[in-house]
Amino acid sequence: MLFVSYAGGSGGAERLLLDQAAAIEGPVALACPAGPLAERARLQGLLVIALRERKPQARGSTGKRLAAAARLAAQSREVRRAVTDLRPRCVVAWSMRGLLSTTAALTGLHGRPPLVFQHNDLLPSPAVAAAVRSAAGRADRVVAASSAVAADLDPGGRLAVDVIRPGVDLRRFSSTTLPEGPPEALLLGAIVEWKRPDLALEAVATARTQLPELRLRVVGTTLDAAGDSLGARLATRASAPDLAGAVDLHGSVENASSALAAATCLLHCADREPFGLALIEALASGRPVVAPRSGGPLEIVDETCGRFYEPGDHSDAAFALIDVVRRAHDLVAPARSRAERLFDVERSRNRFGAMIEQVSS
Repeated sequence: MLFVSYAGGSGGAERLLLDQAAAIEGPVALACPAGPLAERARLQGLLVIALRERKPQARGSTGKRLAAAARLAAQSREVRRAVTDLRPRCVVAWSMRGLLSTTAALTGLHGRPPLVFQHNDLLPSPAVAAAVRSAAGRADRVVAASSAVAADLDPGGRLAVDVIRPGVDLRRFSSTTLPEGPPEALLLGAIVEWKRPDLALEAVATARTQLPELRLRVVGTTLDAAGDSLGARLATRASAPDLAGAVDLHGSVENASSALAAATCLLHCADREPFGLALIEALASGRPVVAPRSGGPLEIVDETCGRFYEPGDHSDAAFALIDVVRRAHDLVAPARSRAERLFDVERSRNRFGAMIEQVSS
């Protein structure tokens, strides 16, 4: 079995890849660039085939788009060599760029193995959407991480898309009583613009007019120069009088469970979240969730374990946050119960493994 990933980072999609690879019986290989994904894959016992690291950017001028196409073509040649050498019984193209490079690699290949496309993101632009939909139509099976991702990929219902929602290892998270002291909202995830950490600060600043002891802890790391610039802006905003001393820009942590155990609730702010592993981790920890009423969170949270707000509206987010903080003690048990019912990683792995066996048999 060969997985192909264009990216080599440590985000939610990469963690999901390793989870699903654990469901496969027999030898598993991963073709990806050097980085955290490759390192963790080796520790998990996967054969890692090194691909050259390439910039992911495809937006911008015509020149940038042509350069992105050239990078995909170059990776497709590396993937074709890997397929020719390994002769896998199935190839799993991970996310959009993995699909585009892999379909090119398999085109015209004698004895082409079955191709599964695992789709994890919302489509970023009409041009990319057209390319991804065309390539997805050539896959033998398409799997989406959420119904929101599936509907975005295939609004007309022309593709048969399986929705296999990710899960978490419930043994790694325990539902504990809420910590003593001032209430703390936790923002968990990479410091990138699309996750809207700026909105989290504004929501907490507004909520503090009614909950003056409320604090915000931001746990996540920057990924590039743009993230560094965003982090600096967040630090400046956090020093303003209405937030001074109330925001902890913590950086990354090895174990999300410890950060969740110290929090009262999870505050999620991405306007267009394809799924949201952090939300499942929060529920598994018995922590209620405040999230936008859109995308993946609608499939994770309900009124028993959190509250929604209008995407991009920091005032509405503040009202939702105030409500959840005041009811947090009553939401701990329902949050954990929902995670146990719907988001056990073993259930997700079993479904993925059974699908792979069906495709490759």
